[in-house]
Amino acid sequence: MRRFGAALLLATLAGCATGPMLDNPIRVGDAVPAACENPILIFPARAPGEGYAEVFDRVLDVVDDYFPIAYANRYEGRILGRPTIAAGYEQPFKPGSPDHYERTLATLQAYRYRCEVRIREAEPTGYYVQVIVRKELKDYPAPSGQFTGVPVFGDSGTVDRDHFLVIDPEVVNPITDPTERWIPKGRETAIEQAMLLKLQRCQ
Repeated sequence: MRRFGAALLLATLAGCATGPMLDNPIRVGDAVPAACENPILIFPARAPGEGYAEVFDRVLDVVDDYFPIAYANRYEGRILGRPTIAAGYEQPFKPGSPDHYERTLATLQAYRYRCEVRIREAEPTGYYVQVIVRKELKDYPAPSGQFTGVPVFGDSGTVDRDHFLVIDPEVVNPITDPTERWIPKGRETAIEQAMLLKLQRCQ
């Protein structure tokens, strides 16, 4: 009888030790930061033409935290970051995507990011700053494996069709190596949001 009572007591205590509810898996108090608009409005209280130099310098400083500057034109209001190889988890001290999924992809495959920032006047006051970060996947001509062999087929064509490759016009720019091929994979919004949050805190 004592053993049965002890087993019943243990079963009752074990039933009370449950985890978080399925409909509330997040700890109370964890708030997801609100996404910034892109483009973001900076200096909304200043008249047009005032503070543009300060805005450009701050944007240049934020872009430099993530990308080496390849092109910056104050009169055009345009800043280009040099394409950089995306850092994975093997490079924890190199700035990269704050998103864990994108960081894992960059660990397993060769990705790179290209950044473009445009600044324009807002109506009636302030400046709009648009941050665009594009993600591209490295296109290798052959698998890079230790046991990879080159198959030989008797009916293979003799025409080299690499010269007829169609490339997206957005990928071709003066700071891209023409010998490398990269596949566009859309926007990297996590880095965009991180840069926009920095600009928002600078106001």
